[in-house]
Amino acid sequence: MTFMKFKIIQSKEEHTLETNLVDIIFNINHVVSIKPIKIILGESIIDGYWIRLTNGKKYKATSIPTELRKIFISSEEEKSEEDLSSKDSLHLH
Repeated sequence: MTFMKFKIIQSKEEHTLETNLVDIIFNINHVVSIKPIKIILGESIIDGYWIRLTNGKKYKATSIPTELRKIFISSEEEKSEEDLSSKDSLHLH
Protein backbone atom coordinates (compact mmCIF):
# COMPACT_ATOMS: atom_id res chain seq x y z
CA MET A 1 0.00 0.00 0.00
CA THR A 2 1.18 3.48 -0.86
CA PHE A 3 -0.35 6.43 0.94
CA MET A 4 -0.30 10.06 -0.23
CA LYS A 5 -1.65 13.24 1.30
CA PHE A 6 -4.37 15.32 -0.42
CA LYS A 7 -6.22 18.45 0.69
CA ILE A 8 -9.94 18.10 0.03
CA ILE A 9 -13.04 20.27 0.39
CA GLN A 10 -15.09 18.88 3.24
CA SER A 11 -18.43 20.68 2.82
CA LYS A 12 -20.90 19.90 0.04
CA GLU A 13 -21.40 23.62 -0.60
CA GLU A 14 -17.94 24.78 -1.67
CA HIS A 15 -19.40 28.09 -2.88
CA THR A 16 -20.04 29.24 0.70
CA LEU A 17 -17.52 31.05 2.85
CA GLU A 18 -17.74 28.28 5.48
CA THR A 19 -15.87 25.68 3.40
CA ASN A 20 -13.42 23.53 5.33
CA LEU A 21 -10.22 22.28 3.73
CA VAL A 22 -9.09 19.00 5.26
CA ASP A 23 -5.89 17.00 4.88
CA ILE A 24 -6.63 13.37 4.02
CA ILE A 25 -4.41 10.42 3.23
CA PHE A 26 -5.54 8.09 0.43
CA ASN A 27 -4.13 4.72 -0.52
CA ILE A 28 -2.96 5.69 -4.01
CA ASN A 29 -3.70 2.13 -5.21
CA HIS A 30 -7.42 2.92 -4.75
CA VAL A 31 -7.36 6.14 -6.78
CA VAL A 32 -9.07 5.48 -10.12
CA SER A 33 -8.76 8.93 -11.67
CA ILE A 34 -7.58 12.48 -11.05
CA LYS A 35 -9.00 15.20 -13.27
CA PRO A 36 -7.92 18.87 -13.22
CA ILE A 37 -10.87 21.25 -12.69
CA LYS A 38 -11.62 24.84 -11.70
CA ILE A 39 -13.21 25.24 -8.26
CA ILE A 40 -15.12 28.24 -6.95
CA LEU A 41 -13.91 28.65 -3.40
CA GLY A 42 -15.45 31.57 -1.55
CA GLU A 43 -15.10 34.53 -3.88
CA SER A 44 -12.27 33.16 -6.01
CA ILE A 45 -11.69 30.49 -8.65
CA ILE A 46 -8.80 28.12 -8.03
CA ASP A 47 -7.23 25.16 -9.81
CA GLY A 48 -8.33 21.90 -8.26
CA TYR A 49 -8.86 18.22 -8.97
CA TRP A 50 -11.64 15.62 -9.00
CA ILE A 51 -10.38 12.51 -7.22
CA ARG A 52 -12.32 9.28 -7.83
CA LEU A 53 -11.70 6.14 -5.78
CA THR A 54 -12.37 2.45 -6.48
CA ASN A 55 -15.37 2.51 -4.11
CA GLY A 56 -17.04 5.14 -6.34
CA LYS A 57 -16.58 8.06 -3.96
CA LYS A 58 -15.48 11.39 -5.44
CA TYR A 59 -13.70 14.26 -3.76
CA LYS A 60 -12.77 17.78 -4.80
CA ALA A 61 -9.15 18.42 -3.91
CA THR A 62 -7.39 21.75 -3.80
CA SER A 63 -3.98 20.12 -3.45
CA ILE A 64 -2.53 16.80 -4.59
CA PRO A 65 0.92 15.29 -4.00
CA THR A 66 3.77 16.85 -5.96
CA GLU A 67 4.56 13.57 -7.73
CA LEU A 68 1.05 13.52 -9.23
CA ARG A 69 1.01 17.24 -10.02
CA LYS A 70 4.17 16.83 -12.12
CA ILE A 71 2.30 14.38 -14.37
CA PHE A 72 -0.30 17.06 -15.17
CA ILE A 73 2.35 19.71 -15.81
CA SER A 74 4.19 17.49 -18.30
CA SER A 75 0.86 16.45 -19.90
CA GLU A 76 -0.14 20.11 -20.37
CA GLU A 77 3.22 20.90 -21.99
CA GLU A 78 2.83 17.98 -24.41
CA LYS A 79 -0.75 19.01 -25.19
CA SER A 80 0.24 22.59 -26.00
CA GLU A 81 3.06 21.35 -28.25
CA GLU A 82 0.59 19.08 -30.09
CA ASP A 83 -1.83 22.00 -30.53
CA LEU A 84 0.91 24.14 -32.03
CA SER A 85 2.04 21.45 -34.46
CA SER A 86 -1.53 20.67 -35.54
CA LYS A 87 -2.22 24.36 -36.19
CA ASP A 88 0.90 24.56 -38.34
CA SER A 89 -0.28 21.62 -40.45
CA LEU A 90 -3.72 23.11 -41.15
CA HIS A 91 -4.06 25.18 -44.29
CA LEU A 92 -7.26 27.13 -44.65
CA HIS A 93 -8.04 28.49 -48.10
